[in-house]
Amino acid sequence: MNYDEMYDDEMEKDIEYLFPRDISDESAVVLCNFLAELLLAADSRYLTKLRRYRQKYSPLVDPEHPWMMNKID
Repeated sequence: MNYDEMYDDEMEKDIEYLFPRDISDESAVVLCNFLAELLLAADSRYLTKLRRYRQKYSPLVDPEHPWMMNKID
């Protein structure tokens, strides 16, 4: 077993611990609503930083030919 496989196994255990399968429907709704609110709060708080990062590291796309990437000058 290589490092990536070991890491994947550990990730799987962490996810299972953080998000158990045997919760009630109501608990699942509460958890998902909380996570959605947390995401919205983070997006709102860091919107400028997110946009700046995405603009800097996103590939440039030509709207006329979106399948082709533009070169950065």
